[in-house]
Amino acid sequence: MRKETLLVFGFLAVVLSTVALIWYFAWPALRPVRFETVSDVTLTIEQTNQTRKLDAEETAQLNEWLHSHTHGWAPLTSPAPSTGDVVIKAHLPDGEPFELALWTGISGADWNDTAITRVNPKARFKVQSFDDQGWAPLRRLIEGQGFEKTDVP
Repeated sequence: MRKETLLVFGFLAVVLSTVALIWYFAWPALRPVRFETVSDVTLTIEQTNQTRKLDAEETAQLNEWLHSHTHGWAPLTSPAPSTGDVVIKAHLPDGEPFELALWTGISGADWNDTAITRVNPKARFKVQSFDDQGWAPLRRLIEGQGFEKTDVP
């Protein structure tokens, strides 16, 4: 083999191995999140520390929302401003705890309509901000449940 051919093969090997290494680490963040069906759901308004148990219809709405929002979740790379304005706690089918922290704009204005969760206790935290249409089902669960609306300070 000529020297130039070896140089081209070496260059291709370096480029392809670099691309493979980048995809190896990037692929898990690009895959959709798979939410399991949750049960025994409680909703806590952190501002007033009021907790209530969701009924079967509300739990079904939450499960429908979770199963329809599997794309767009990114790894949490910066600390959240608080533990969330609303925290939804539930149990997965295998008995493991599930938590969905919601920001409605009370504790961090830049975090309006943002959710943080992890699929299971061993997984990394995932975050996503939603538009009004995507957030509407969660807002319906929260509204009128002890959530005190405040004006801009």
